[in-house]
Amino acid sequence: MGSKGKTMNYRIILIHDFGKSYRDMEKLEEHLFSMGYVVENLNFPLTFADLQSSKDILLQRIHNLKESGLTERDEIVLIGFGFGGILIRECLHNKEFLQNVDTLLFISSPWNNSTLHRRIKRVFPFINLFLKPLRAFSKEPIQLPRKLKVGLIIGTEYYNLFGHFLGEYNDGYVTKKDCFIPGAQDVIYLPICHREIHKKIGTAKYISNFISKGKFRVN
Repeated sequence: MGSKGKTMNYRIILIHDFGKSYRDMEKLEEHLFSMGYVVENLNFPLTFADLQSSKDILLQRIHNLKESGLTERDEIVLIGFGFGGILIRECLHNKEFLQNVDTLLFISSPWNNSTLHRRIKRVFPFINLFLKPLRAFSKEPIQLPRKLKVGLIIGTEYYNLFGHFLGEYNDGYVTKKDCFIPGAQDVIYLPICHREIHKKIGTAKYISNFISKGKFRVN
């Protein structure tokens, strides 16, 4: 873990999915590093611990970055994969967070609750008591602050059992509707499943386009 890459204007922070660790984001870290970006691949307790623990880690890292001497020319970019996007969403209430973060990228992230979670909860109604971060799904999503540049990458292919029960346009874990955020600057749909979408070099290239140009597809 830790910072990698040569000096650039962008400082990227990667935020992994529920039940995973920083290791699941290493492919994306490597791809972005090879493109010259400074990347931090952080680790969060996104399985059993209360979500506040992960919020504290992320908010403290952003605070430390600002205190380290970043200038107005430096941009902080957060990339949340899956539930990592929910962690970002829950930090939007923080004033310092809003002042210091410039760009948000969500990869197959269920901003609008989770169809899969709702259906699993019907069978296991006490699941949130044990997997505490999932409690965030019951909260009303907040509006995107206008100052933030926001991009959405959404998968549309599935190869697992869950996908058969989620209807059209899902990646096996989240649906297109789950992931859509009104007010996002750009959205791209990729025919890739949830477990692979963040690991593809093509996804990293789209991310680079959005960071530098504000859109995923550039001529």
